[in-house]
Amino acid sequence: MSKRIHILLTILMVAMLALSACGGKSKEAEPPAQEAAPLAQEAAPTEAPAVEEAAPTEAPAAEEAPAAKEAAPAEEAAVDPVIAGFDEYLSNIPEGYMVVKTAEDVQEAMDNGALMIDVREPDEYAEGHIPGAINIPLRTLAQNLDKVPTDRPVILYCSSGHRAGMGLGSLAALGYSNARSYHASWKGWTAADGEVSTEAVEGETYKVPDIDADMLAAVDDFLSNIPDGWLVVKTADDVQEAVDNGAALVDVRTPDEYAEGYILDATNVPLRTLAKNLDEIPADQPVIVYCGSGHRAAMATAALQTMGRTNVKAYPASYQGWVAAHEEAGEAEPVTATEAVTATEEMTATEEVTTTEGVPAEVEEAMESGFSVTAAVDEFFSNIPEGYQAVGDIDVFKDMMENGNIYLVDVRTPDEYAEGHIPGAVNVPLLTIADNLDKIPIDQPVMLYCSSGHRAAMSLASLDMLGYTNVKSFPPGWKGWSAAEEEVSTDVVEPGEFDMPEVNPEMLAAVAEFLTNIPEGYYAIGTAEKLQGAMDAGAELIDVRQPEEYAEGAIDDAINIPIRELGKHLDEIPADKTVVVYCGTGHRAAMSLAGLQVAGLTNVRSFPPSYKGWVAANE
Repeated sequence: MSKRIHILLTILMVAMLALSACGGKSKEAEPPAQEAAPLAQEAAPTEAPAVEEAAPTEAPAAEEAPAAKEAAPAEEAAVDPVIAGFDEYLSNIPEGYMVVKTAEDVQEAMDNGALMIDVREPDEYAEGHIPGAINIPLRTLAQNLDKVPTDRPVILYCSSGHRAGMGLGSLAALGYSNARSYHASWKGWTAADGEVSTEAVEGETYKVPDIDADMLAAVDDFLSNIPDGWLVVKTADDVQEAVDNGAALVDVRTPDEYAEGYILDATNVPLRTLAKNLDEIPADQPVIVYCGSGHRAAMATAALQTMGRTNVKAYPASYQGWVAAHEEAGEAEPVTATEAVTATEEMTATEEVTTTEGVPAEVEEAMESGFSVTAAVDEFFSNIPEGYQAVGDIDVFKDMMENGNIYLVDVRTPDEYAEGHIPGAVNVPLLTIADNLDKIPIDQPVMLYCSSGHRAAMSLASLDMLGYTNVKSFPPGWKGWSAAEEEVSTDVVEPGEFDMPEVNPEMLAAVAEFLTNIPEGYYAIGTAEKLQGAMDAGAELIDVRQPEEYAEGAIDDAINIPIRELGKHLDEIPADKTVVVYCGTGHRAAMSLAGLQVAGLTNVRSFPPSYKGWVAANE
């Protein structure tokens, strides 16, 4: 013991001598430590008092030095104001998730001055809405903030809650802490026998709050580009199919809710933590979010989409809908978080051998029929005739129109059609074709056109897959027709009513799912520069021309799978990265896109300029 004491005393004496020798310099070294405090305040304002309290003593100041390094990630995160803003909003979502639950609660809120905002489309609003509600369609919400007050309660609603949830999440991210959502929405209101109005209400004008420009731009970009279908996976069967094809499920409920049971192999990332755990949300595969009844899933979809995860959709029926669907079908209970991974495998096996007792007759019939959508797509591809059902010469097209009893269909949007169309054409927009088969004859020649051929070819392929063998397209489209200075009409032509062909319900559902969910841009990569960017990001190119065309020249690194062989080579087409198809001039590429999308390869895009456009851009 005496030897150890002697050593300690010796060390202490040496230390004291060192301190006395350096005493003058220690005071000069203090200012940098004090100057570090403002940096810590900038990176993390809430921690600044702790730094100031530590300043009087040298030892704590030395301990605080690593904290300045730890603040760096916060400074990096601040570089992206969108993610930082969403983290602030999501982290502070109050209990109840900003929901107004009942029609009675809505009425009480209105009686106390709340403003109702109907975020449905104008035609939905015109058919009936909650009295006093103004109409701001969801896609235009960020462009109409002057109609949204900040100093009185605001309640959003839609048809069934999903759009209202996305609208609420967007407004909340922009700082509207006074906004709420009526999740039961129009369906809940009418079911409760709430009063209905058809009188349009003009909104007042309010001062728009100060909003970060980057945040506003990101929210508007998300909202204004929401595709038809509203980023929804509708049914439990659709969820199962998506998961089978590689989609990831994210449960945004609280850990306690998740522990009581979850869907398949979903991971749990609670809504309030999404921004902090953005790296846990895959960016390279479809992602489906769900919660208990859909409200939080809608908010999560808006948040993740705006933060850059454009591969995210919601399952509005969520956990309650999943359980109900499986109980109705007499299937196994969902997995609980307390069960082992092997339990998931056991449940899957149980589902595979479960009896069909209690399954609806039409579902059992479909199960027994052995129908395969992919086999039907293969049949479509394999039987595409010579010429690919295209009429590219305008004189031939005119002759057919004059002498061939042609039924002409313009598949552009109603606004485009109204501005001018080929005389005699009826308007059946691309996204609505599956819902309007009674407007397309099966016993006379049908010609489709759009603006420049891309949508017409997708329409052609879709109708082909539904059994229409009498359809062709006019690839030059409206641009070719008007460039030739041919006659133009603005007279609306009402479609006829025709017998529908017999279509397999599974095939009809698959085609309808594809058509109704086509996003803005129509899955097209429009320029060589954008294609090069996609290639640089890892996209795979597929040349769907004939081998002899491919042999004469192709875009670098493209593989060749001729369009008629695509159905037999589906397993060679990646499902986990972007795939871009092209041909000679775009027609076959658009047909290929439609068929592959219907077959489940939702990662496929088209390059309409195709090989000719690529060569011209690189000359």
